Amino acid sequence: MMIQQMLAEVPLSIGASHPRALLSYLRRFPPALLSMLRRAGFRRTLRLAWDNSSYYRQRFLEEGIDVARARVPADLKNFYLTSEVLRQSPEALLCGKPDLVVESSGTTGHASRIFLSRRELDYNSRQAVILKALYDISEEDRVLSTLDYGFCLDGVLASNAIPYWKTFAVCVGRVDPVEIYRKFPKYRFNIVMSGTPWLARFTEVAQVEGRPYPLKLLVGGGGGGILKRTREWIESFWGAPLYMTYASTEAATVLGFECPARDGYHLNEFDFYVEILNPDAEGYGEVVITTVHRTVMPLIRYRTRDVARVIREKCPCGLPFRKLSPLRGRLDEIVASVWGNVHPDFFESILGGIHGLADDWQVALQEKEGKQTFVFRLELEDGPSRRDEIKREIFALVQEKHPLAWQACMQRLSEVEFAFLPKGSLRKGRKLLRLVDERRSPPVQ
Repeated sequence: MMIQQMLAEVPLSIGASHPRALLSYLRRFPPALLSMLRRAGFRRTLRLAWDNSSYYRQRFLEEGIDVARARVPADLKNFYLTSEVLRQSPEALLCGKPDLVVESSGTTGHASRIFLSRRELDYNSRQAVILKALYDISEEDRVLSTLDYGFCLDGVLASNAIPYWKTFAVCVGRVDPVEIYRKFPKYRFNIVMSGTPWLARFTEVAQVEGRPYPLKLLVGGGGGGILKRTREWIESFWGAPLYMTYASTEAATVLGFECPARDGYHLNEFDFYVEILNPDAEGYGEVVITTVHRTVMPLIRYRTRDVARVIREKCPCGLPFRKLSPLRGRLDEIVASVWGNVHPDFFESILGGIHGLADDWQVALQEKEGKQTFVFRLELEDGPSRRDEIKREIFALVQEKHPLAWQACMQRLSEVEFAFLPKGSLRKGRKLLRLVDERRSPPVQ
């Protein structure tokens, strides 16, 4: 193991037995040393990619990049890695033998694949001791995780990470919140981890049935973040703070996490270079990540399509890591939701063949009382006579073509509404946005 990663491992070893000492160690960690370690890891990653990856070697040659001279990602000029490579030819990025794979639906509905070794997964999982220390999780706590399994990262990472907390824990996957509520008093969970739509639905169920008892804390994930009013409602009901994490399949771990200040994500700067591409006047731009310790499938200047800014002001919690703002959105027409990453083609597969619909349609994602609501705005060719039949056909096609979305409907993690309009109502200009995220803006009237 290289000296740089050995030093990155030190806090994990400390935190396994002495959480408070871990926080003290991190708060005293010199930012200059952190930067030096990251630079050394970056140079090692470049050499690894040049020697072992056909894709990286060819692209570096095309861009005229001298790997021996590069010291930071910005030295790679106009070289960036895009999601298309992760979908079409991820094997070309391999620099070592993989042991497992995780998938993400990406920006077009086609799976992006990330290959890892078990050593890398274990290293990523052990980073959970930082959250244990920061959130004051003790071995007497009882943890429930309903983060999803399948080919995705969430459940796999959680089930491998929670054992390092040394707590009683149950990782069940995305089980119906109603079923979890019935079992809740039996196991006396006081920490709940899940995606924010599941947490909102679980809170809704408990609000109707009666809160069994207050929780100690909740941990939420998901690229879409959470609205302020939804967070306040969940925290008020359960009498506990909700901490959000920023993770992605491509990062294969938690890229950022909230501290008790809860005003942005502290970045994992032991393992990642994070850049902001083409920032605007406020500093918001596309988040670009470079791994500095991964050896099976390193990512160099990967364009995430997420839009955020770096918060450079020192945090009151004392951690030395910079913070990333809550995500403002994405560059392309895609929305991270409880139905997965949805995009125009997702809905075209449902609406394209339904008789009686005009060519123009729009789907809006709104949030109503803490729940994601998909509003289908549909123009009719033949008047209102087939409205009920169209609704039934749409639900049948969602069930047939998109099982994850159908599961969310059945578990009441999301709602669906319909607005039927005369032909010609939606298009106000040359371009009609097929999918709009209205969770942070007033709905279209």
